[in-house]
Amino acid sequence: MNWAAVQLSPAFGFTIVGLVIVFGPLIAERLRLPGLLGLLMFGALIGPNMLDVLPRFTALQAVGSIGVLYLIFLAGLQLDLEAFVRYRVISGGFGLLTAFIPMALGTGVALLLGIDPRPAVLIGSFWASFTLIAYPTVAKYGLTKTRPVAAIVGASAITDGISLVVLALIVGAETGDTSGARLVLDIAVGFAVLGVYCFVVFPAIARWFFTGLGQERTLRYILVFIGLTSSAVIAELVGVEPLIGAFFIGVGLNRLVPNASPLMAVTDFFGNAFFIPTFLISVGLIFDPGVMFEWTTIRLALGFVTALVVGKAIAAWLTGRVFGLAGPEVGLLFSMSVAQAAATLAATVIGYNIDLYGSDVVNAVMVVVAASLIVTSVGTNRFAPKIPPPVGERRRAGETILVPVLGELDGLVDVLRLGRTLADPAGGFVQPLVPVTSSGGVDVDDGRAKRSEVDRVLGELGGDAETLLRVNRSVSAGLNQAAIEIDASLLLLGWPGPDDLRSWMVGATYTEIVAATSVPVAIAALQPTASQGRVLLYSSVAELAPGNLPTMALALELAATLSRHRDQPLIVGPVAPPALEAAGLTISSTAEHREGAMDLEEWAATVTQPGDLVIVPIHGTSIGPPAIQVYRSGRSVLAVSQNPETSAASTVSPMNLPLGGTIGA
Repeated sequence: MNWAAVQLSPAFGFTIVGLVIVFGPLIAERLRLPGLLGLLMFGALIGPNMLDVLPRFTALQAVGSIGVLYLIFLAGLQLDLEAFVRYRVISGGFGLLTAFIPMALGTGVALLLGIDPRPAVLIGSFWASFTLIAYPTVAKYGLTKTRPVAAIVGASAITDGISLVVLALIVGAETGDTSGARLVLDIAVGFAVLGVYCFVVFPAIARWFFTGLGQERTLRYILVFIGLTSSAVIAELVGVEPLIGAFFIGVGLNRLVPNASPLMAVTDFFGNAFFIPTFLISVGLIFDPGVMFEWTTIRLALGFVTALVVGKAIAAWLTGRVFGLAGPEVGLLFSMSVAQAAATLAATVIGYNIDLYGSDVVNAVMVVVAASLIVTSVGTNRFAPKIPPPVGERRRAGETILVPVLGELDGLVDVLRLGRTLADPAGGFVQPLVPVTSSGGVDVDDGRAKRSEVDRVLGELGGDAETLLRVNRSVSAGLNQAAIEIDASLLLLGWPGPDDLRSWMVGATYTEIVAATSVPVAIAALQPTASQGRVLLYSSVAELAPGNLPTMALALELAATLSRHRDQPLIVGPVAPPALEAAGLTISSTAEHREGAMDLEEWAATVTQPGDLVIVPIHGTSIGPPAIQVYRSGRSVLAVSQNPETSAASTVSPMNLPLGGTIGA
């Protein structure tokens, strides 16, 4: 047997990598070390500088280079955009502090160590940026919507941009290829081109593909992966760091790949199961203990590590003082921002290739990378458990929308399209469900056929969820159980009409379904022109009562989402927006007021026109006769209730029966 030939075999290489991915974190955790360190340590152990198990495995380096892009891509894809916007000031402040303070310290240390000014500035810029190595860890703890994580994700783009500009200026000045002003202009143009591609061009392509050819999840994932790799290619072509391209395309596809969707599950699975661990192993391969323990390397490394750690710590502390962050939040800012990886190594190699410094600096930077990954791994696992996830925040209605499919499918497209419109701004998804009230073969087969048809309709609208089939003797109980299982944020019902005959055919009226559920409800009575008219919110004096405010808040949230989607001002009345604001509700400054009678039917007849969509708060289990009259007059109606179960306590209906009870029993 030729052992050298076996070592060069791709099958052998990926076998060893797979074993490290499986057992490295497990062994590290047994030793009470973070799992990330297990990948790094075993990567170094099997590398050419130690046991030499994988002497030349170029495929690992190639996959690793995709892995670091995948890591940043997932950060952008899973970013809570609402939290990001909410904490943009913290993000900007921390980004500037954590870039310039370590860079100033790093430059000063390099000068003290006898390095010339120009390479010293470049070395200082290495510590300005950071890599979101610990993002999967904070995601595991459910912290992606918290202040420190939202701030640090946004700050990563700022620091990468600053580091890139310094690198371009130093390299341009050293090589004499072009002037500093021209380099800055080239970078600005590069960012603009990359932004157009990532935020406009590719999302438009993806949206077209998802609603047309891309009905198979495999094809959708491949297109998402193409977005990742193509963004890196475009970034390189325009002179921008590929990591920034990966982050930009993640943000660009954020709304098209909701966090709770099956497509996100597949995307996240491939990244965390293979690409990202392979990247960490590939980083471990470059560690050379023999070189790292030479005095020249140690001397430089100690200075660089001190500048990095002290600089990041000061930046995190100042951010905490300015913005009032708690101790664990400051610790998380520090531990996540200290991580140095591929971007730092790439910039180091560029400086080495143009003879700005020698191999001693390269080896010292490798020591800094190793030390930073240890600090970020230990620190993140220490501080993340001390930060409570934001469970107290009110969920957005569009996060997970459950749409029951009752009776025939006519009108379903309009309801699903409305659901998609409500879900997209929240990064949510629409989950259809076909209820079946009998386990008999014919009924189940019919349910499966209907499920396939619903999947086809939803796919054509760009949705990604697989329609659920729920067998339960009570439709209302089955839907409530499903809402709890998928953690639904809204139950969206298509109104079957005044006679409610179709829902009786499947074993329940929509009022019984509303009464049985424990999640917010929206009942959509839609005209064919529902997506074209204006959006109006009915607000009466009764809605300002404390017990009714939650429902009014939900109605306002849905109305604001729909009006923004149509790029029209929201129309509110008859109660004026200032009165709603005085009650604690938040109204857009662009909202328009329409006075009129407090009676819904009279007000709608005065201020609405056929084709408009009227949002109506309700406090029972029925859409109500006035709303029905508004619908019959050619207007679409969306009746909403935040707490339907509170109004159902006195209702005697099948959902109050023990499990297994039958309708009408």
